[in-house]
Amino acid sequence: MLMVIPYRLSEGLLMCHNSPMKGLNRLEAMGPRRPRGQEGPNRNEDEQILAGFNESQRQEIRYKQRVLSSIAYFIGKDFEIPVLLNRPGAGWHWNFKDNHIKVDPKDLLKKPLSYSRWVTAHEGGHRRISRTSFIPDDVWRQPGFAFMSNAIEDPRDNNFITEAYPALSADRDATYTLDQEFEAEMKKTKKKLGFTPRFARAGLEYIKQWFREVHGKEFEIDKTLPDDVKAVVQKTLSAAQDSWWRYPSKDEADQSEATIEAYAKRSYEINRDNIWPEYKRLVDEDMKDERTQKAIQEMQQGEGGQGQPNLPQELKDNLTPDQQKEIEGAIREALRQAQGKRSNQDEKQGGNDVVIDMDLLSPETKEKIKEYVESLPEEKRRELEEKARQAIRDIEDKLGEKLKGKLSDQVAERKQPVDTDTTSLRDPLEGFDRSSVQDQIRDILEGKRDAYDEALREVADVVNRLENDLRNIFRARKARGWEPGKKSGPRIRIQKRIQEIAKDVPAPKSRAWQRRDKPIEKDHAFTLLVDLSGSMSRGDKIRAAFQGAVALTEALNRLSIKTEILGFHDELREYRRFSAPLSDAVRENMGSMLQEVKTGHARWNDDGWALSEASKRLAQADASEKFLIPISDGLPVPSPHRRGPQYDLESVVKRIEAETDQKLIGLGLGRGTEHVRQYYPNSIANVSVEEMAEKLADLILDAIERYDEF
Repeated sequence: MLMVIPYRLSEGLLMCHNSPMKGLNRLEAMGPRRPRGQEGPNRNEDEQILAGFNESQRQEIRYKQRVLSSIAYFIGKDFEIPVLLNRPGAGWHWNFKDNHIKVDPKDLLKKPLSYSRWVTAHEGGHRRISRTSFIPDDVWRQPGFAFMSNAIEDPRDNNFITEAYPALSADRDATYTLDQEFEAEMKKTKKKLGFTPRFARAGLEYIKQWFREVHGKEFEIDKTLPDDVKAVVQKTLSAAQDSWWRYPSKDEADQSEATIEAYAKRSYEINRDNIWPEYKRLVDEDMKDERTQKAIQEMQQGEGGQGQPNLPQELKDNLTPDQQKEIEGAIREALRQAQGKRSNQDEKQGGNDVVIDMDLLSPETKEKIKEYVESLPEEKRRELEEKARQAIRDIEDKLGEKLKGKLSDQVAERKQPVDTDTTSLRDPLEGFDRSSVQDQIRDILEGKRDAYDEALREVADVVNRLENDLRNIFRARKARGWEPGKKSGPRIRIQKRIQEIAKDVPAPKSRAWQRRDKPIEKDHAFTLLVDLSGSMSRGDKIRAAFQGAVALTEALNRLSIKTEILGFHDELREYRRFSAPLSDAVRENMGSMLQEVKTGHARWNDDGWALSEASKRLAQADASEKFLIPISDGLPVPSPHRRGPQYDLESVVKRIEAETDQKLIGLGLGRGTEHVRQYYPNSIANVSVEEMAEKLADLILDAIERYDEF
């Protein structure tokens, strides 16, 4: 997958992953290194970590550490937040108490730069919008609560970052596609506990569903999940979705700490009131399973438990012969596995390393063991309960480290205010000209590098509104289950029928009825055909059309809707094919649209021919609903070799409407474009330059919402 950020600065601040030392001289030129011996108390710790790598690896780690520090400063809006080295393999996290980000040096070497860049931005995002000081300790300390909070806070943080800095979306996608550490850790967890914790599977499922949502896919819960986990996720997913969309805008975060905390508090309240009561049921069941596991382990420590199953008589008396064989078989397998793990005589023999695979026991058998545990003396039950609680907390912490970010390591850290005095920490960018680094990072993340990025900044609000409105349309359509545009049905849309009567549509041909059918989400494809003739250079029309194209491209891309962008005069220009991912190269190619008009060499305006060619391309798109939107500011002026009747615009329009299933909507850019109504039955005329992007967004919304009324 092509990344958005690295290429423009591949020989500068942000280098290509395959040539890590490119650009180091420029970075070093921003300021002198700190003299050796003056790098702060963390120098020894860092040097110990780096001692495990060769010289080339150390240079690459240090270089990337400096680059990531500048990103953390910018995203977190905190120019005293250093990026420090963590123990190799220990992962990444932001420390609330000491206000620093720790990165895994192994990841800096082995994973693509896009991964490191995204995770750093993610941790900086936590610094920017994550707040937990208002959460009571007794709530936060409950086993599973912190993990649930992290599993929802991570998507919330990610949504903030990609809305504020859209250029990082590709890094997000690459990271979540490549990162399989969490699932690997889940497998290790089963070996430690004998079962995969339900609460962890539910938390991971929230993140998976968030990832589907940001790619425009409907929620689809994993069918392989246990029934109780599936039921909880189904019941709480809409609340989780509500929570992860509750974050401040970039401007709000810049202006007010009170606003940041208000959003964080509302997200927490949703988690506490609407998710935790159901989610806690999973934690409680995990606690029961772990308590059962601890009880079985203690059975094997008793007399007669060395190498053979050892069941108390009270338990045997309550088991059927088959259930007893089932438990003894599971214990023998656990003892065999434990024996294989022991590497020397000094290791303990037959203790807590005996882990039963709970999947080998039937629900009825597990219930019998739980009944036995409940019959134990109260003191013994409390002892097993505390051991189980501690085991679940340990697993929760371990799994939490594998999430992209972690709200805290300990409750004590979470409750202390953020300490912005980092004099005791080693700052890898100290001694450098930070303002220069920050300016370069800001140029990239806020899109000041080319025409496309500049246009995207101008229409960012339109993109977000169009994306959100379209998402709401799709969601509402599925929720209400009523399909419009039918010839018969139990409901009639009065306003639609009035419009039909005004157009002399007879009752037998009416499509004003609705049916209560289960909606099937339609697959859409859009072609935008932009006039590139010389007249588009007047009054900044081409810039307005270009901004509209950018808004359409970005919003539909977020929803995974197929989009093709074409331009025309007496030739057809391809800016984005349906099959092309929205890469950096595609964005740069679209930016050349402006220059195409500025050259002024186009004498002709072959509307009919270009529309026919665009329609042929759209016909090949794999989609059930197809929309063709030409944008022009003038009447057709065909070139000499395209003046035959087959190229007449009015004839081409009629042919497309009669012979294809494409929805054709003309858009006249600028005053005096009433002629579009002459050619296109569905059209918008006299669209001003200032409102171009907004009008195009409204047109798209209206087209999708009423797709079967055309």
